[in-house]
Amino acid sequence: MKKLFIACLKFVAKFIKIDKKLITIIFRGFSGSNLSPIIEKLTNSAYKKYKVKIIDDEKICSEFREGKINKYDFYRKLLDKYKYVMKSKLIITTHGFYRLRNDNVMLNLWHGIPIKSMALMNKSKKDKIGVMKDDYFLSTSEFFNTVMNACIGIRAEQYYIAGYPRNDYLFNEDGVRNLEQLINMKIDKRVILYMPTYRDLHSKKDSKNKRIDNFFGFEEFNFGEFDCFLKENNLLFILKLHPNEEQFFIDKYSKYNSQNVILVKSKDLEIHRMDLYKIVNAADILITDYSSVYFDYLLLDRPIIFTPVDFEEYKEERGFLLEPYDFWTPGPKCLEQEQLQREILNCLNNSEYFRKERQTIKNIFHKYQDSNSTERVMDLIDKIMEESN
Repeated sequence: MKKLFIACLKFVAKFIKIDKKLITIIFRGFSGSNLSPIIEKLTNSAYKKYKVKIIDDEKICSEFREGKINKYDFYRKLLDKYKYVMKSKLIITTHGFYRLRNDNVMLNLWHGIPIKSMALMNKSKKDKIGVMKDDYFLSTSEFFNTVMNACIGIRAEQYYIAGYPRNDYLFNEDGVRNLEQLINMKIDKRVILYMPTYRDLHSKKDSKNKRIDNFFGFEEFNFGEFDCFLKENNLLFILKLHPNEEQFFIDKYSKYNSQNVILVKSKDLEIHRMDLYKIVNAADILITDYSSVYFDYLLLDRPIIFTPVDFEEYKEERGFLLEPYDFWTPGPKCLEQEQLQREILNCLNNSEYFRKERQTIKNIFHKYQDSNSTERVMDLIDKIMEESN
């Protein structure tokens, strides 16, 4: 059915004239989007080169799920999206899109450096892709091209190495001030940011993963003890779940109610129109398992702690692009609560802890280590828009 629908759209596109000044952006939320800085640039009142249409895909879907718009309005907005895609000179996304005609240009800014297998390399086959139709695919380094191409299989000339625009926020935003605004609380503590990866747990009837019971997935976890540890060491713990898992976990984590533990939700970011990466540099330590955020966080040269509690299961079911895991994850590995609390203090008290290892991985994955990635992407956009005009 989907193939027939796309075929119909391609037929209709033949009768629609391209607007050579029009750029359509397909936006999917504020949880660390490479589109956020580009949108800010293109919609700045001083920047009037092009017509820009922003399609907020995530908002359209969430409004329909929440009953804020009916089915008629939902499909009307979807058709509106396809209409703009058909008539645009340039389509910019972070997750790819259908090619509806051959005479427009598609730029994919993507959404992270992968350590876990995906697409063609994903053992579970849960994120199958067809042929990638993008003319340009944003990259952070030559090594990224090699790793990514195992998953998506495109030509070398399609990669454009410029660095991720969202990483500019790591250098030029006041993360603490932004976080204070987001959580409506004055921060006079050191901040720990915890961002676990997406596991699709809600589709597993009998998952062994203990994150259903506690957010680290430890076999045993005493929240009262953890809360006291945070209080005694003047620490604020920020939990940001993957957007696809939030609804599943929010109610389960409601029992963890504390001034020392704050759950930042995608809805909070949307209300404040604030990209997640505008608060990332507020963190003194990042904790994750397999999330790509840690590759970006390396640019700050701050400690990272890893909690690969289900490593063997994850490796078996999905697989990893980069092994051995210990080499590619430059930080201590913690599988239980006491160890985690100990390593948090080690990281805070020793600035050299795992620094050499972080530098090694940073230099492999980031050709550019500055705040100019947005400008490099804008140079490409200008080049595309000026061609054939």
